Amino acid sequence: MKNKIKAFMCATMVISLAVFGSVAGASTQAEKDEKLQITGDYKIGIMTQVVAQSDENYNAAMAIQKAVGEDKVTVMTFPEKFATEQETSISTALSLASDPDIKAIVFSQGVQGTAAACQKIREIRPDILLIATAYQDDAAVCSENMDIFYHANIPEMGTQIVTELSDMGAKNFVHYSFPRHLAFQPVADRLQIMKDLCAENGYQLIETTTPDPTSDAGVSGTQQFVLEDVPREVEQYGTETAFFGTNTAQQEPIISGVMSTKSYYTYASDPSPFVGYPGALGIEVPDDKLYDVDYMMEAIEEKVTEAGMNGHMGTWSAPQMTLFARAGFQYAVEWCEGKIADRYNLEEFKRCMEDQAGGAVDVQNITSGGTTYDNGYFVICEYVRF
Repeated sequence: MKNKIKAFMCATMVISLAVFGSVAGASTQAEKDEKLQITGDYKIGIMTQVVAQSDENYNAAMAIQKAVGEDKVTVMTFPEKFATEQETSISTALSLASDPDIKAIVFSQGVQGTAAACQKIREIRPDILLIATAYQDDAAVCSENMDIFYHANIPEMGTQIVTELSDMGAKNFVHYSFPRHLAFQPVADRLQIMKDLCAENGYQLIETTTPDPTSDAGVSGTQQFVLEDVPREVEQYGTETAFFGTNTAQQEPIISGVMSTKSYYTYASDPSPFVGYPGALGIEVPDDKLYDVDYMMEAIEEKVTEAGMNGHMGTWSAPQMTLFARAGFQYAVEWCEGKIADRYNLEEFKRCMEDQAGGAVDVQNITSGGTTYDNGYFVICEYVRF
Protein backbone atom coordinates (compact mmCIF):
# COMPACT_ATOMS: atom_id res chain seq x y z
CA MET A 1 0.00 0.00 0.00
CA LYS A 2 2.80 2.40 0.89
CA ASN A 3 4.58 1.87 -2.42
CA LYS A 4 1.36 2.41 -4.34
CA ILE A 5 0.57 5.66 -2.56
CA LYS A 6 4.19 6.75 -2.73
CA ALA A 7 4.14 6.36 -6.50
CA PHE A 8 0.94 8.38 -6.72
CA MET A 9 2.43 11.11 -4.56
CA CYS A 10 5.65 11.25 -6.58
CA ALA A 11 3.62 11.63 -9.77
CA THR A 12 1.10 14.21 -8.61
CA MET A 13 1.98 15.70 -5.23
CA VAL A 14 3.79 18.98 -4.80
CA ILE A 15 6.58 18.71 -2.22
CA SER A 16 8.27 22.09 -2.32
CA LEU A 17 7.21 25.67 -1.83
CA ALA A 18 8.75 26.67 -5.15
CA VAL A 19 6.57 24.24 -7.06
CA PHE A 20 3.57 25.25 -4.96
CA GLY A 21 3.77 28.74 -6.37
CA SER A 22 3.21 27.49 -9.91
CA VAL A 23 0.26 25.35 -8.86
CA ALA A 24 -1.48 28.12 -6.91
CA GLY A 25 -0.83 30.53 -9.79
CA ALA A 26 -3.05 28.51 -12.13
CA SER A 27 -5.80 31.09 -11.46
CA THR A 28 -5.87 34.41 -9.64
CA GLN A 29 -7.98 35.19 -6.60
CA ALA A 30 -10.08 37.51 -8.75
CA GLU A 31 -10.79 34.67 -11.17
CA LYS A 32 -11.75 32.38 -8.28
CA ASP A 33 -14.07 35.06 -6.87
CA GLU A 34 -15.67 35.52 -10.28
CA LYS A 35 -16.82 31.90 -10.24
CA LEU A 36 -18.77 32.58 -7.02
CA GLN A 37 -20.85 35.47 -8.32
CA ILE A 38 -24.64 35.19 -8.17
CA THR A 39 -26.37 36.71 -11.21
CA GLY A 40 -29.92 35.50 -10.52
CA ASP A 41 -32.54 36.82 -8.10
CA TYR A 42 -31.82 34.47 -5.21
CA LYS A 43 -29.57 34.00 -2.18
CA ILE A 44 -27.37 31.24 -0.78
CA GLY A 45 -27.03 30.57 2.93
CA ILE A 46 -23.84 29.55 4.69
CA MET A 47 -23.93 28.02 8.16
CA THR A 48 -20.46 27.98 9.67
CA GLN A 49 -18.62 27.58 12.96
CA VAL A 50 -17.79 30.34 15.41
CA VAL A 51 -14.24 31.71 15.46
CA ALA A 52 -13.38 29.88 18.71
CA GLN A 53 -13.98 26.51 17.06
CA SER A 54 -12.59 27.23 13.59
CA ASP A 55 -11.52 30.71 12.57
CA GLU A 56 -10.74 29.50 9.04
CA ASN A 57 -14.31 28.24 8.53
CA TYR A 58 -15.73 31.52 9.78
CA ASN A 59 -13.29 33.67 7.82
CA ALA A 60 -13.94 31.69 4.64
CA ALA A 61 -17.68 32.29 4.97
CA MET A 62 -17.18 36.01 5.59
CA ALA A 63 -14.78 36.25 2.65
CA ILE A 64 -17.38 34.69 0.35
CA GLN A 65 -20.03 37.09 1.63
CA LYS A 66 -17.70 40.03 1.04
CA ALA A 67 -16.82 38.86 -2.49
CA VAL A 68 -20.42 38.14 -3.52
CA GLY A 69 -22.38 40.69 -1.48
CA GLU A 70 -24.34 40.72 1.77
CA ASP A 71 -27.59 40.93 -0.20
CA LYS A 72 -26.80 37.59 -1.87
CA VAL A 73 -25.19 35.60 0.97
CA THR A 74 -26.63 35.04 4.44
CA VAL A 75 -24.17 33.74 7.06
CA MET A 76 -25.22 32.14 10.34
CA THR A 77 -23.19 30.17 12.90
CA PHE A 78 -23.44 26.92 14.81
CA PRO A 79 -23.33 27.20 18.61
CA GLU A 80 -19.83 26.91 20.06
CA LYS A 81 -20.71 23.67 21.88
CA PHE A 82 -22.50 22.20 18.90
CA ALA A 83 -22.03 18.60 20.08
CA THR A 84 -24.39 19.18 23.03
CA GLU A 85 -26.56 21.92 21.53
CA GLN A 86 -27.92 20.23 18.42
CA GLU A 87 -31.42 21.66 18.89
CA THR A 88 -29.92 25.14 18.57
CA SER A 89 -28.15 24.06 15.37
CA ILE A 90 -31.42 22.75 13.94
CA SER A 91 -33.27 25.93 14.88
CA THR A 92 -30.64 28.11 13.22
CA ALA A 93 -30.65 26.01 10.05
CA LEU A 94 -34.45 26.19 9.86
CA SER A 95 -34.31 29.96 10.17
CA LEU A 96 -32.06 30.04 7.10
CA ALA A 97 -34.42 27.77 5.19
CA SER A 98 -37.42 29.93 6.14
CA ASP A 99 -36.16 32.66 3.80
CA PRO A 100 -37.87 31.89 0.46
CA ASP A 101 -35.07 33.63 -1.46
CA ILE A 102 -32.48 31.11 -0.25
CA LYS A 103 -32.12 28.35 -2.85
CA ALA A 104 -29.09 26.54 -1.40
CA ILE A 105 -27.34 26.17 1.94
CA VAL A 106 -23.67 25.29 2.42
CA PHE A 107 -22.85 23.90 5.87
CA SER A 108 -19.20 24.72 6.47
CA GLN A 109 -18.53 22.51 8.22
CA GLY A 110 -21.16 19.80 8.63
CA VAL A 111 -20.69 19.29 12.38
CA GLN A 112 -22.61 16.76 14.45
CA GLY A 113 -26.34 17.33 14.06
CA THR A 114 -26.14 18.78 10.54
CA ALA A 115 -27.82 15.72 9.03
CA ALA A 116 -30.73 16.13 11.47
CA ALA A 117 -30.98 19.80 10.52
CA CYS A 118 -31.06 18.87 6.83
CA GLN A 119 -33.79 16.31 7.50
CA LYS A 120 -35.92 19.04 9.10
CA ILE A 121 -35.23 21.41 6.21
CA ARG A 122 -36.32 18.74 3.72
CA GLU A 123 -39.70 18.63 5.44
CA ILE A 124 -40.41 22.30 4.72
CA ARG A 125 -38.14 23.12 1.75
CA PRO A 126 -37.40 20.05 -0.42
CA ASP A 127 -36.35 22.43 -3.21
CA ILE A 128 -33.24 23.72 -1.39
CA LEU A 129 -29.83 22.31 -2.39
CA LEU A 130 -28.04 21.11 0.76
CA ILE A 131 -24.25 20.79 0.79
CA ALA A 132 -22.15 19.82 3.82
CA THR A 133 -18.38 20.19 3.97
CA ALA A 134 -16.24 18.10 6.34
CA TYR A 135 -19.26 16.12 7.52
CA GLN A 136 -19.25 14.56 11.00
CA ASP A 137 -22.48 12.56 11.02
CA ASP A 138 -22.75 8.97 9.80
CA ALA A 139 -22.21 8.71 6.04
CA ALA A 140 -25.44 6.81 5.43
CA VAL A 141 -27.48 9.46 7.26
CA CYS A 142 -25.68 12.26 5.41
CA SER A 143 -26.31 10.60 2.04
CA GLU A 144 -30.00 10.29 2.78
CA ASN A 145 -30.54 13.87 3.94
CA MET A 146 -28.00 15.94 1.98
CA ASP A 147 -27.49 16.48 -1.74
CA ILE A 148 -23.68 16.53 -1.43
CA PHE A 149 -21.45 15.76 1.54
CA TYR A 150 -17.68 15.58 1.51
CA HIS A 151 -14.59 15.48 3.61
CA ALA A 152 -10.85 15.26 3.36
CA ASN A 153 -9.86 11.74 2.42
CA ILE A 154 -9.13 11.09 6.07
CA PRO A 155 -7.96 7.45 5.73
CA GLU A 156 -5.63 8.40 2.86
CA MET A 157 -4.24 11.21 5.01
CA GLY A 158 -2.86 8.53 7.32
CA THR A 159 -0.69 7.26 4.47
CA GLN A 160 0.27 10.78 3.40
CA ILE A 161 1.28 11.75 6.95
CA VAL A 162 3.48 8.73 7.69
CA THR A 163 5.04 8.64 4.21
CA GLU A 164 5.94 12.33 4.10
CA LEU A 165 7.09 12.66 7.71
CA SER A 166 9.20 9.50 7.67
CA ASP A 167 10.89 10.84 4.53
CA MET A 168 11.54 14.06 6.44
CA GLY A 169 13.21 12.16 9.30
CA ALA A 170 10.49 11.33 11.84
CA LYS A 171 10.49 7.90 13.47
CA ASN A 172 7.92 8.41 16.24
CA PHE A 173 4.37 9.67 15.75
CA VAL A 174 2.29 11.19 18.56
CA HIS A 175 -1.44 11.09 17.78
CA TYR A 176 -3.60 13.51 19.81
CA SER A 177 -7.34 12.86 19.90
CA PHE A 178 -10.31 12.12 22.18
CA PRO A 179 -13.25 9.66 22.17
CA ARG A 180 -15.72 11.87 20.26
CA HIS A 181 -13.39 12.15 17.28
CA LEU A 182 -12.29 8.52 17.38
CA ALA A 183 -15.96 7.48 17.20
CA PHE A 184 -16.03 8.96 13.67
CA GLN A 185 -15.15 5.98 11.46
CA PRO A 186 -12.86 7.75 8.95
CA VAL A 187 -10.78 9.13 11.85
CA ALA A 188 -10.52 5.65 13.34
CA ASP A 189 -9.57 4.30 9.90
CA ARG A 190 -6.83 6.93 9.51
CA LEU A 191 -5.38 6.04 12.92
CA GLN A 192 -5.35 2.34 12.01
CA ILE A 193 -3.56 3.06 8.72
CA MET A 194 -0.97 5.09 10.61
CA LYS A 195 -0.53 2.25 13.09
CA ASP A 196 -0.13 -0.29 10.29
CA LEU A 197 2.41 1.80 8.37
CA CYS A 198 4.39 2.55 11.53
CA ALA A 199 4.49 -1.14 12.45
CA GLU A 200 5.45 -2.09 8.90
CA ASN A 201 8.38 0.34 8.86
CA GLY A 202 9.62 0.03 12.43
CA TYR A 203 8.27 3.38 13.65
CA GLN A 204 6.48 4.00 16.92
CA LEU A 205 2.97 5.47 17.22
CA ILE A 206 1.96 6.96 20.56
CA GLU A 207 -1.75 7.56 21.21
CA THR A 208 -2.39 10.42 23.62
CA THR A 209 -5.85 11.54 24.76
CA THR A 210 -6.43 15.28 25.17
CA PRO A 211 -9.47 17.03 26.66
CA ASP A 212 -12.31 17.49 24.15
CA PRO A 213 -12.59 21.23 23.31
CA THR A 214 -16.40 20.96 23.39
CA SER A 215 -16.28 19.57 26.96
CA ASP A 216 -16.21 21.60 30.18
CA ALA A 217 -12.44 22.03 29.75
CA GLY A 218 -13.13 23.99 26.58
CA VAL A 219 -10.64 25.06 23.93
CA SER A 220 -8.26 26.54 26.52
CA GLY A 221 -8.09 23.26 28.45
CA THR A 222 -7.24 21.35 25.29
CA GLN A 223 -4.57 23.82 24.27
CA GLN A 224 -2.96 23.95 27.69
CA PHE A 225 -2.71 20.15 27.80
CA VAL A 226 -1.05 19.99 24.38
CA LEU A 227 1.33 22.87 25.10
CA GLU A 228 2.58 21.07 28.21
CA ASP A 229 2.61 17.61 26.66
CA VAL A 230 4.69 18.18 23.50
CA PRO A 231 7.95 18.80 25.47
CA ARG A 232 7.20 15.72 27.62
CA GLU A 233 6.80 13.54 24.54
CA VAL A 234 10.03 14.86 22.97
CA GLU A 235 11.91 14.32 26.21
CA GLN A 236 10.75 10.71 26.24
CA TYR A 237 10.97 9.84 22.52
CA GLY A 238 13.50 12.30 21.13
CA THR A 239 13.44 15.03 18.50
CA GLU A 240 12.68 12.55 15.71
CA THR A 241 9.06 12.73 16.88
CA ALA A 242 6.19 14.03 14.73
CA PHE A 243 2.91 15.35 16.12
CA PHE A 244 -0.62 15.13 14.74
CA GLY A 245 -3.87 16.25 16.36
CA THR A 246 -7.39 15.49 15.15
CA ASN A 247 -8.80 18.87 16.27
CA THR A 248 -8.22 22.40 14.97
CA ALA A 249 -7.80 23.84 18.48
CA GLN A 250 -4.79 21.56 19.07
CA GLN A 251 -2.76 22.89 16.15
CA GLU A 252 -1.31 26.16 17.47
CA PRO A 253 0.10 24.64 20.68
CA ILE A 254 1.45 21.67 18.71
CA ILE A 255 3.31 23.98 16.32
CA SER A 256 4.62 26.09 19.21
CA GLY A 257 5.87 22.97 20.95
CA VAL A 258 7.45 21.57 17.80
CA MET A 259 9.28 24.83 17.13
CA SER A 260 10.66 24.96 20.66
CA THR A 261 11.75 21.30 20.71
CA LYS A 262 12.98 21.07 17.07
CA SER A 263 10.75 18.05 16.45
CA TYR A 264 8.30 17.50 13.53
CA TYR A 265 4.80 18.70 12.64
CA THR A 266 2.65 16.78 10.18
CA TYR A 267 -0.11 19.24 9.28
CA ALA A 268 -3.40 20.41 10.73
CA SER A 269 -6.34 18.03 11.00
CA ASP A 270 -7.88 20.37 8.41
CA PRO A 271 -4.65 20.98 6.45
CA SER A 272 -4.12 24.69 5.87
CA PRO A 273 -1.44 27.35 6.26
CA PHE A 274 -4.09 29.45 8.04
CA VAL A 275 -4.57 26.91 10.86
CA GLY A 276 -2.16 27.13 13.79
CA TYR A 277 0.76 28.62 11.90
CA PRO A 278 -0.03 32.39 12.16
CA GLY A 279 -0.53 32.35 15.94
CA ALA A 280 2.28 29.92 16.72
CA LEU A 281 4.83 31.66 14.52
CA GLY A 282 3.75 35.22 15.33
CA ILE A 283 2.79 36.05 11.75
CA GLU A 284 0.92 39.34 11.48
CA VAL A 285 -1.32 39.40 8.43
CA PRO A 286 -2.31 42.73 6.86
CA ASP A 287 -6.01 43.13 6.05
CA ASP A 288 -5.34 42.98 2.31
CA LYS A 289 -3.51 39.63 2.73
CA LEU A 290 -6.00 38.00 5.10
CA TYR A 291 -7.01 35.25 2.66
CA ASP A 292 -3.88 35.27 0.48
CA VAL A 293 -2.52 31.72 0.40
CA ASP A 294 0.73 32.65 -1.36
CA TYR A 295 1.45 35.37 1.20
CA MET A 296 0.87 33.00 4.11
CA MET A 297 2.96 30.20 2.61
CA GLU A 298 5.87 32.57 2.05
CA ALA A 299 5.55 34.01 5.58
CA ILE A 300 5.61 30.51 7.11
CA GLU A 301 8.60 29.52 4.98
CA GLU A 302 10.48 32.61 6.19
CA LYS A 303 9.76 31.87 9.88
CA VAL A 304 10.66 28.19 9.51
CA THR A 305 13.91 29.04 7.73
CA GLU A 306 14.85 31.57 10.42
CA ALA A 307 14.39 28.87 13.05
CA GLY A 308 16.46 26.32 11.13
CA MET A 309 13.41 24.07 10.86
CA ASN A 310 13.23 23.51 7.10
CA GLY A 311 11.96 20.03 6.31
CA HIS A 312 10.22 19.69 9.68
CA MET A 313 6.74 20.94 8.74
CA GLY A 314 4.15 20.83 6.02
CA THR A 315 0.59 21.46 4.88
CA TRP A 316 -1.65 21.06 1.82
CA SER A 317 -1.28 23.13 -1.34
CA ALA A 318 -4.74 24.64 -0.71
CA PRO A 319 -6.26 25.51 2.69
CA GLN A 320 -8.78 22.73 3.28
CA MET A 321 -11.72 24.48 4.92
CA THR A 322 -11.42 27.60 2.75
CA LEU A 323 -11.28 25.37 -0.33
CA PHE A 324 -14.22 23.28 0.84
CA ALA A 325 -16.42 26.31 1.54
CA ARG A 326 -15.63 28.02 -1.75
CA ALA A 327 -15.95 24.91 -3.92
CA GLY A 328 -19.28 24.00 -2.31
CA PHE A 329 -20.51 27.55 -2.81
CA GLN A 330 -19.43 27.54 -6.47
CA TYR A 331 -21.28 24.27 -7.06
CA ALA A 332 -24.38 25.74 -5.40
CA VAL A 333 -24.23 28.86 -7.60
CA GLU A 334 -23.84 26.87 -10.80
CA TRP A 335 -26.68 24.53 -9.82
CA CYS A 336 -28.99 27.43 -8.94
CA GLU A 337 -28.22 29.10 -12.28
CA GLY A 338 -28.72 25.93 -14.32
CA LYS A 339 -25.08 25.47 -15.29
CA ILE A 340 -25.02 22.16 -13.42
CA ALA A 341 -28.09 20.00 -13.98
CA ASP A 342 -27.58 17.43 -11.23
CA ARG A 343 -27.92 17.84 -7.51
CA TYR A 344 -24.72 15.79 -7.29
CA ASN A 345 -22.13 15.06 -9.96
CA LEU A 346 -18.59 13.94 -9.18
CA GLU A 347 -16.95 15.43 -12.28
CA GLU A 348 -18.64 18.81 -11.87
CA PHE A 349 -17.78 18.80 -8.17
CA LYS A 350 -14.12 18.00 -8.94
CA ARG A 351 -14.05 20.86 -11.46
CA CYS A 352 -15.34 23.30 -8.82
CA MET A 353 -12.71 22.02 -6.38
CA GLU A 354 -9.90 22.53 -8.88
CA ASP A 355 -11.24 25.95 -9.88
CA GLN A 356 -10.98 27.11 -6.28
CA ALA A 357 -7.74 25.24 -5.48
CA GLY A 358 -5.99 26.58 -8.56
CA GLY A 359 -4.50 23.15 -9.20
CA ALA A 360 -4.96 19.40 -9.06
CA VAL A 361 -7.29 17.86 -6.47
CA ASP A 362 -7.98 14.15 -6.12
CA VAL A 363 -11.71 13.39 -5.64
CA GLN A 364 -13.21 9.95 -5.06
CA ASN A 365 -16.61 8.65 -4.02
CA ILE A 366 -16.85 7.81 -0.33
CA THR A 367 -16.96 4.12 0.50
CA SER A 368 -17.86 3.33 4.09
CA GLY A 369 -18.95 0.02 5.62
CA GLY A 370 -18.94 -1.60 2.20
CA THR A 371 -21.28 1.03 0.72
CA THR A 372 -20.24 3.54 -1.94
CA TYR A 373 -22.09 6.85 -1.83
CA ASP A 374 -22.67 8.56 -5.18
CA ASN A 375 -23.26 11.92 -3.51
CA GLY A 376 -20.39 11.62 -1.03
CA TYR A 377 -16.81 12.60 -1.87
CA PHE A 378 -13.35 12.18 -0.34
CA VAL A 379 -10.87 14.92 -1.27
CA ILE A 380 -7.10 15.10 -0.92
CA CYS A 381 -4.69 17.84 -2.05
CA GLU A 382 -0.99 17.95 -2.73
CA TYR A 383 1.48 17.95 0.16
CA VAL A 384 3.80 20.93 0.61
CA ARG A 385 6.96 20.89 2.75
CA PHE A 386 8.36 24.02 4.34
